[in-house]
Amino acid sequence: MKRKAFIALCLLAAANAFADCGTIRIGYPDQHRPPYWMGNGPTVPEPPGAAVDFLRELAASGGCTVELVRLPMMRLRSSLISGAVDMAPVDITADGQPGIVMPRDPQGKPDTKRATTLALVAFVRAKDGFMHDADPMDLVRGKRVGVMYGSSYAKRLESAGAILDQGGPTVPSNFDKLQLGRIDAFVVPLLVATDMDKYVAERYKGELVRLEKPVLKSFNWIATNPAYYGAHRRDVDTLWNWIGTDGNKRFNQLLRKYIE
Repeated sequence: MKRKAFIALCLLAAANAFADCGTIRIGYPDQHRPPYWMGNGPTVPEPPGAAVDFLRELAASGGCTVELVRLPMMRLRSSLISGAVDMAPVDITADGQPGIVMPRDPQGKPDTKRATTLALVAFVRAKDGFMHDADPMDLVRGKRVGVMYGSSYAKRLESAGAILDQGGPTVPSNFDKLQLGRIDAFVVPLLVATDMDKYVAERYKGELVRLEKPVLKSFNWIATNPAYYGAHRRDVDTLWNWIGTDGNKRFNQLLRKYIE
């Protein structure tokens, strides 16, 4: 009887551990950026995009439920810091920003093993005759380059001599501007460099092409804020650890549903 009671207590404790996690409010961009985020505005569509499926599985990996909150790109970090959302994706520019907590490695640096890896890739017009294996950082010098509004990598491109254009609010609108000749290239972050090849080929019929060499490599983390981390440290660490083990592999599997 004592053994049965002990087992029951252990099961109850495990159940309570998951119950403590409760519902996580995760913010993400309200922009149509296939195959990652689908649709524009505050409503989460179905299918929602590979990154949203990933966020749902991320929460489930810790026994949590998730409430998705779509926000304008420029409001994501302020909403995270204020506690309006509990977690949100960030890049390296969030390192050291007050009010944002990221997973750290033993040296105290942002832990790239518990991050999703992104490749910044450049699309150009096929008729402009750029070599597919051209160095994008050389190509952008003196060219008008479209980037997503508020993109952290914009400064790197500007330092390389690019003339930035942040007027296109969505990925499709930037591709349209490139097709119409209003910009000379469009640089966009992708989990895998080929993620948008099918979309571009079907929509633009060979008029737009991707340069083979990525512009640069970057990382994205699912960050939280000090208040939430202090109250749910074990749960948050569980989610971060899942990204570092099964998460990235699972993200690639989810992407295949949208791009194959």
